[in-house]
Amino acid sequence: MASILPPLQTNRDNPLPFFPTRQPHLTLTIWGQHIPRNTDLCSMTQPTIQRYPFNSPSSLGLEVKPLTFLSEKAEKASAIHRADFYLLLWVEEGRLSLSLDFEDVCIRDEEALLISPGQVVRFCLDSLPKGFAVLFVPEFVGEAASDIRLLHQLLGASLRGYKVSSLHGLPILGLMHQLMRELTAQESVYQLIIARSCLRILLAEVARRLPHEAEGGGELAGRFFAAVEEHHHHLYNIQDYQRLLGIMEKQLAGAVRQAVGMTPKAYLDQRRLLEAKRLLSFSDLSIKEVAYGLGFDEPTNFNKFFRKHAGLSPGDFRLAQGEH
Repeated sequence: MASILPPLQTNRDNPLPFFPTRQPHLTLTIWGQHIPRNTDLCSMTQPTIQRYPFNSPSSLGLEVKPLTFLSEKAEKASAIHRADFYLLLWVEEGRLSLSLDFEDVCIRDEEALLISPGQVVRFCLDSLPKGFAVLFVPEFVGEAASDIRLLHQLLGASLRGYKVSSLHGLPILGLMHQLMRELTAQESVYQLIIARSCLRILLAEVARRLPHEAEGGGELAGRFFAAVEEHHHHLYNIQDYQRLLGIMEKQLAGAVRQAVGMTPKAYLDQRRLLEAKRLLSFSDLSIKEVAYGLGFDEPTNFNKFFRKHAGLSPGDFRLAQGEH
């Protein structure tokens, strides 16, 4: 069905849509660089939090490793960092402890946890269990509606707290071995199909063990979550996302509420708040730099936003985090 929304305006020199509600980009200086105020600070070449790209000899965008690989990367794994890829952790036997954003998480026998790109992680390597880690880029899963829904159902649920899924009694070890065989097999048209199918099964088993309220919403909610993840540092109005996705307000509101039990505006605010908390907790940026980096015109507006949604000022939050 054709959208009844007006077409997006475009710039002759840049065919990508632009939104007239945005203010001209002002600049600030961070690390001696002049950057737009609403630059995504986490994607800069000198990151505020160490960020690792997907780096694999496989051309598929997928890699499977025993959990012992964390000890081989101990210096990186035990330090605060982010990744630009998904990381599915499955413990066959033993226990794996880590800090994920602001929570301490423990994965035990036959449990799994999906870590999304951009989440702040630090592993405790006192003891490593038997199990596997599946590393993959978002594009690997595919662009089908069901794939978008699955990935971003998991992503949307992450704002409500991180859930470890029990996969007890399921043939997970066989799926892991199948994935590893496909990665070493001679390339063929079937290699990608089989590897992608195995990963879809793993993700689906993790997803259906989430709380019931985290399910639903369909493709539309998934597309919204993906758009927020990509644009939250420079698009702040829900109308911008409606135009970007070509959908009506009621459609979006219904899909997002069904998926995560909140309005689209509340979800966007929570996502911006989460990024603010990450930068305040895990970076050395000043509060002013965090405010401008997240797109606020003035630090005072950021302070009001943060106090409204977090219940305390950015400075008090940073002090409280430093005491833990």
